[in-house]
Amino acid sequence: MTEENKTKRQLQAEQTKLKLFNAAVELLAQRDFESITIRDIVERADVSIGTFYNYYSTKLEVFYETYQVADHYFNQVVEPQLAQPTCAERVLHFFQHYAHYSSELTDRKMTRLLYSPDNPWFNRPQENSLVAVLARVLQGGLDSGELDGRGDSAQEIANWLMICVRGLTYNWCTTGFAYDLAQATDGFVRRLLRSYLTTGTGE
Repeated sequence: MTEENKTKRQLQAEQTKLKLFNAAVELLAQRDFESITIRDIVERADVSIGTFYNYYSTKLEVFYETYQVADHYFNQVVEPQLAQPTCAERVLHFFQHYAHYSSELTDRKMTRLLYSPDNPWFNRPQENSLVAVLARVLQGGLDSGELDGRGDSAQEIANWLMICVRGLTYNWCTTGFAYDLAQATDGFVRRLLRSYLTTGTGE
């Protein structure tokens, strides 16, 4: 649905959710998640407790809003930049953005909070998600013959690559951010891509 087609009520609801999300992010930058209360969030956002519960059941759900923000960012900002000459370069560029988003654009405490086995958003519907952006890039590589899917579809390859890179990001979180995530991701994805590159393509 485009902005023009949304009702005033829908736009107001989106603005209220964004206020709550921004308030939660600001608080997380200052304090640990455990010490933040719902009352803290609503006071920072200048809305009522009742308004909060119109949108969320728990404070953790507010932080999950970051996935909506990330999906929008990858569709509107990242995908138009994926114009490199080869599919492999476009995939690497996608994951450079993913690493930058996880380590720089998102507060590191937020990334660590979200990388939890209880997080249902890793398995969210993929239509319009950042994974869908990656799948479209991979489909271009399969169509051009640069990639050999070995029986895997573009969506399956995208899912597999995301699982692997999320594992790397989780390791980065558990080691106290001990290495450069962007550099590690680039080397990791280059190795993963080799299993799909056709002879004579790639580096």
